[in-house]
Amino acid sequence: MKEGLIVYLVGGQEIPEPSDLSEKCRELGLPAQQVELVARSQGFFTVEDAWHHLLTRGFGRISLLVAQWQPDALNPIHPPVRLCG
Repeated sequence: MKEGLIVYLVGGQEIPEPSDLSEKCRELGLPAQQVELVARSQGFFTVEDAWHHLLTRGFGRISLLVAQWQPDALNPIHPPVRLCG
């Protein structure tokens, strides 16, 4: 089953372009075949849009991580929540 992860970024920060969000998630022990971002000015506008995007691409297990961006690091606020699968 393909695994997807949605990162919901809070705090209004932006992830700098050279940063690899998938790699930052792997460093946190959250391997996913595809990572989608939901933020105010980057990625998708809503979690539902990102969820639908992953579902239509065949991802059976999708999780949500609420996090803040620290300088060159992703800081989870809560443990990831499984949305489906």
